Amino acid sequence: MHKTWNKPFHKRKVWRTVSRPGKLVYYMQPLVDHFFEIWMQPLPFPTLLKFAYSCGLVFFILLPILYPLLVLLLYYGIFQYVGERHTGVAMPENWDLLGAAANLWHFEITNKKYQLFVTMYIDRYRVIITAISSTVDYMRMALCFVFS
Repeated sequence: MHKTWNKPFHKRKVWRTVSRPGKLVYYMQPLVDHFFEIWMQPLPFPTLLKFAYSCGLVFFILLPILYPLLVLLLYYGIFQYVGERHTGVAMPENWDLLGAAANLWHFEITNKKYQLFVTMYIDRYRVIITAISSTVDYMRMALCFVFS
C-alpha cells in the first residue's frame, strides 16, 4: 500500500482538480478553528475582548492587502501634489485625494446642537454594545450553570 493517504491534501494529485473556492476553504479551516476556540473560551474572558482580538487578527490578516493600497494612495498623493504645484494640473473632483484629506482633517461640527446630537448618539451606541456583550456573557454563564 502506498503512503498517499498519509500525505496532506495539498500534496496529493487530487489537489490539481480542486477549485479555487475549495482550496480557499481548505486553507481557511485552521483560522476558523482558531476563531471558534477563541469565541468558546470560558467566562472570565469577556465578549468585548474577544471582539477586539478578532478585529485585530482580521487586520493583521488583511495587512498584505492593505499595505499595497496605502502605498498606492501615498504615491498618488505625491503625484497629485507635484501635478498641482508644479504643472498646474487640476484633478477632477472625484480624484482629488488631497482635497478630500484636507476636508477630513479640518472637519468640525460648528453647530453646538448637532455636536450634542452626535455625542449622544455615540454614547447611546457605546452603551448598547456594552449591554449586548454583557448579555452574551451572562447568558453563557447561566447556560454553564444549567448544563454543568
